[in-house]
Amino acid sequence: MAERLTLQVRTWNIAHGRDVPPPGDSHQHVRRKHLREMAHMITEEHPDIVMLQEVPVWAGDLLREATGMGITVAPAYGAHIPFVHLPLPLAVGASLGRALPDVVRTQVEGQANALLYGSELLLVSARRVQINERRRLRGEPRVVQLVRLRHRKLGREFVVGNVHADHGENRQQLERAGYLTAQFARGAPAVLGGDLNATLHSPALQALKARGWKEDSSDVAIDHLLVRDFEIDWAATRWLPDRRDYSANGDRPLRLSDHDPVDAVISA
Repeated sequence: MAERLTLQVRTWNIAHGRDVPPPGDSHQHVRRKHLREMAHMITEEHPDIVMLQEVPVWAGDLLREATGMGITVAPAYGAHIPFVHLPLPLAVGASLGRALPDVVRTQVEGQANALLYGSELLLVSARRVQINERRRLRGEPRVVQLVRLRHRKLGREFVVGNVHADHGENRQQLERAGYLTAQFARGAPAVLGGDLNATLHSPALQALKARGWKEDSSDVAIDHLLVRDFEIDWAATRWLPDRRDYSANGDRPLRLSDHDPVDAVISA
């Protein structure tokens, strides 16, 4: 009997590396990037795959070095001046993002999805596809990051679709992301997840499930992990918010990001 492929999968919107304190005065707020502290959380319990959203486009090398995982990055757009869409050098966007993290985020320093993978996995191919309409003066490009991976020992391949969708009515975006991921898989098992900006009972999630995607979870909000042709060994479960608290030197904690990571264990 062939050995099963078992994967621990995680998704997290890292909010450009910022801390986002909850209401009240129990947490402090520090105006700087916390990507290295986030890297420690990203690798807790040694997940096989981590899907990230709201990643600064310049942060790939930092995350690779800090996590020790392989990484592939899919920019939604690069550094630019908002509205007029005048490109900026990546180093300028990065400098502004580090200096003014609460002000300079998606528009100036650029934004990407990123997928990290463990040492037992080999990157086979990757691409990105925009899933919303192109609009010149408003809105952001939204992409699905499509990644094909192979388990080195088992020789099994599978596909991941990493999504960051718009708020509000986004059924068309998510259906397109699901379709593209299934087509990219070409019959291989597939994972579709990320910051879908859709609740469990939204029309968008129900449409994905009607097309063969499953999640079997009641413990998620708008960040999801759905699968096709995988068994769900541990249903998608979000972290308790205080698990993403970080303390330094005994000060009041920082709460990293405004999203809880979501974990699942799947097999095929």
